Amino acid sequence: MTNTILLLFLIIYILYITNSYYVRQVGVQKLLLIVLLIVHFSAMGFAYSNTLAFPEYDAFSFYKRALNADSWISLFGLGTSFMSFLIYPLVHAGVSLFVLFLLFSAMSYQCFLWYFNQISGYNRKGIVSFKRIPIIQLLFLMPSLHYWTSFLGKDALIFFFLTYLLFEFKNKSKVHFSHLIVLIAFILLRPHVFLAIIGAFVIYLLTQKNILKSIKIKLSILSLVIMSILVPILMFFTHIKTLTFDSISKKFYEVNDFASHGGSGISLIETSYLERIWLLLFRPLFYDAKTNYQYVISFENCIVLFVFVFILINLFTKKMKINIEKDVKLALLSGCCILLIIATYIFNLGLASRMRAMFLPLLFYSLHQIVYFDHEKNT
Repeated sequence: MTNTILLLFLIIYILYITNSYYVRQVGVQKLLLIVLLIVHFSAMGFAYSNTLAFPEYDAFSFYKRALNADSWISLFGLGTSFMSFLIYPLVHAGVSLFVLFLLFSAMSYQCFLWYFNQISGYNRKGIVSFKRIPIIQLLFLMPSLHYWTSFLGKDALIFFFLTYLLFEFKNKSKVHFSHLIVLIAFILLRPHVFLAIIGAFVIYLLTQKNILKSIKIKLSILSLVIMSILVPILMFFTHIKTLTFDSISKKFYEVNDFASHGGSGISLIETSYLERIWLLLFRPLFYDAKTNYQYVISFENCIVLFVFVFILINLFTKKMKINIEKDVKLALLSGCCILLIIATYIFNLGLASRMRAMFLPLLFYSLHQIVYFDHEKNT
């Protein structure tokens, strides 16, 4: 009964938010919404079928762990354990794996609509547009983004939390209880990513001219306190007993040994930090693709690389004075900080494709707003 009720609720919710967005749009944006709907839930179907074919995938592991747990509280922990903790009540209420997939897909679909809502207002013919559609808006349709964000897993939740907090920051000036709940869940799911967000927020505060120095100091101290609390949590999460060079080096070599056993593993020892940043952003890129899936990702990465280079050249040659609003600045800083922290340990091409869902949408959004803000201002 619970399964049926939740399924009906999700279908109604998806139709409702789709229709709400559809009636506010005109012309090609309506067609783009239909494409988004098809791409996103087709990716969910593909992800679900893959999970059934390969039960060792994370999604099935989360479900099975929640189903077989002795108690709800026994699942409370960081990362993977917390995922099982979150779905435990639903699993024991009879909610199926498919409906859980649909639940997480609906959450990430809402995120894409939030981004589309911000971007669709800039659809006039002009800079980096195709058929009156901003090119960067088309990048949000990349299948791999939808595959990983429509999964039953941490990626969909982190994508939702990042997008929700970004636009809450844009639209609201006060902190609400719901924000704190999201932040706590964020910490428990991926503490190192949350650490990157805190770092981005500190940089944002220190570089804002319209914030009083006294407020900057107080907020920076608060952020540093949060970061100091997160460090022991990360040590526990990574099984580092003491914060020394030797213990960190040992963990580094353990991760490198683990990576060497994978089919698309990347040696942390033989690659530089800059190479791993390139890996996260643009690899595989045809020359290192080994599977059909990696060739599809290579095509996506090639497009992203071209668009990024084109935008940067355009900004440089036209010598645009870049003026960005607070949400755009925070999105850019957050995307860069997440990219930089993941680059310290990324060891697998497949994992790189998965991790992009955490920072590429933020970078897409910030680049779009920078380009179109200046373009609209100068036309």
